[in-house]
Amino acid sequence: MYRYIAVLWNTHSESATAQAERIVERIGTRLPGIACVLNDNGAVIHVQSDNHGYFECDRSNALVVLGKLFHKTFGEGAVPGRVSLDAASAHVACSSQGRSIIEQYWGRYVAFGFQQETSSWFVLRDPTAEIPCYMTTVGQLTLVFSNMEDCLMLGLRDFSVDWSFLSYSLLYPFRDGLQTGFEEVTAVEAGEAVSIRDGEPVGRHCQWDVVRLARDAPIEDLEEAVSLARSTLLGCIGALASQHRRIQLQLSGGLDSSIILAGLLQAPSAPEVTCIHHYDEGIGADERLFARMAVQGASDSSGRRCEYIEYRRQPHCALEEIMTFPRTARPAHCSGYLLHRRDVAFDGDTVQFTGVGGDAVFLRFKGNAAAIDYAWRRGIDRAFFGVAFETAQSGDSLYGVLRDAVVHGLLKRPGIINGRWGKPCPWVRVDLSEQDGLQPAWLRHAQAQGHRVSPYKLAHIGRMVFPTSVLDPFEGAGHWHGVSPISAQPLVELFARIPLHLLIADAEDRTIARRAMKGLLPDALLSRKVKSYLDDHSVAVTQGHQQFIRNLLVDGMLARRGYLDSALADAGIQQVSPDHSSQVLGIFGPQINIEAWLRRWSGQRGAQAAAVA
Repeated sequence: MYRYIAVLWNTHSESATAQAERIVERIGTRLPGIACVLNDNGAVIHVQSDNHGYFECDRSNALVVLGKLFHKTFGEGAVPGRVSLDAASAHVACSSQGRSIIEQYWGRYVAFGFQQETSSWFVLRDPTAEIPCYMTTVGQLTLVFSNMEDCLMLGLRDFSVDWSFLSYSLLYPFRDGLQTGFEEVTAVEAGEAVSIRDGEPVGRHCQWDVVRLARDAPIEDLEEAVSLARSTLLGCIGALASQHRRIQLQLSGGLDSSIILAGLLQAPSAPEVTCIHHYDEGIGADERLFARMAVQGASDSSGRRCEYIEYRRQPHCALEEIMTFPRTARPAHCSGYLLHRRDVAFDGDTVQFTGVGGDAVFLRFKGNAAAIDYAWRRGIDRAFFGVAFETAQSGDSLYGVLRDAVVHGLLKRPGIINGRWGKPCPWVRVDLSEQDGLQPAWLRHAQAQGHRVSPYKLAHIGRMVFPTSVLDPFEGAGHWHGVSPISAQPLVELFARIPLHLLIADAEDRTIARRAMKGLLPDALLSRKVKSYLDDHSVAVTQGHQQFIRNLLVDGMLARRGYLDSALADAGIQQVSPDHSSQVLGIFGPQINIEAWLRRWSGQRGAQAAAVA
């Protein structure tokens, strides 16, 4: 469990000061164990944590860093060390509104700083956005917080549902941005700093120039890319592992979680590692062979051992528990957590590492993007035809690749990039034409600065930034905490600099990652091309909880609002079977999560909840 609450107000206003005093008193009385770490210049910051390896406070003068910072020092055998900013570094960070932190360091953190010259505060969220950061303003007072339940407990204001965001989330659940499920709450985005003066937000500034790095510092040599990927992967995993004595790894048997295992066993801090493998016995769903292979290979290459535990997924998982989750600022991906949860006694020394983000960072997709990106950057030269031939082996025909490279790469005409998460269920009634959504802060900043890369490289960067709720559906309120080393800032920046054609060199997806782990994992695992999914398990859970799911969706709040067609939903849910599984992704992605979130928010647990006004 961790939480933070920052109260910032206009000290020149008697009413704002009195309001702040009431809120601070309420925090102290209603949240036992929470500590005040700063009270100065019209700001009070409270922090609480039972796992200091995951979340702690580091203060230097007018700068408060909540979380962890590491050096950007990578090389063979080098693991970045922890950073505690001294007075001089803290002054530079405050003067630059946190830009120096993002440029010189990395980690999981939210930082607050005071600028003497402007008499204003700023709050900065790190580029991984793994720690939640929300804010709401009432008059001349702003509350910045990690946990929506804490905000509700303070009774600061009334909140109303942002239906435009929820309809957007039905199609794009795995996106981050400044919108939340409430009209009165916004998020501080990945790599963004928000300025607060006299208790009110006065500006938002993205401090992360990831697109400029991709444009100005591309890595064109394959061997250099592989070498940097190896040192950065092992460095990020080792640095994050150094903060924990015991680590539980969700080991699927796929490439990404196997890479995390290899990095953990290579880590100089030598944490105790327990691998948890969930398996299904459906066709193509039994991954035990590959999980065992990963454990054996990583152990042999490192000379270290880890505990390995197998669990068979059960279709009678407690899906109904989704109704008891905390009320969060955004609909969290609680159903996905429940699908493969295993009760574990997490304590102050234990966290769960995952391979989340690997498909996006290492680049796993088919299509003509590599050749288009090459033509966009370098035109049609002699080397282009080799790139086009490799692209054609995993995408379109050679003719189609050449055509798209000329039209969308050389001539830079707009193309259609499918950024949707899965295919919407036929019973979802959301107008696609109205679902463009707000561009993320890093992209708005790049466009404002004139940093241009191909749309396909932008899509790659966009997929690398994961929303917080994928890793922590509790907003810090639970004892379970997820760590995703592959989504670490140095890795995102590195792979942003690697052109798409190198990421699929030799017509192989995730080429760089595979070659970077050579010698640390078995060749049979590194060369594996097929990975199973949770379709069989999800179908079994749907069938086992059919009535519960129907009660949620058929006559629920989304249906009453017109976002779901009740009749089609009823027929579709009853039709789900191993031969009709295409709708399961939509059910367990946005639909159940959003409907359950709405009902928890409205205080309704049953099937007949009325629509929120």
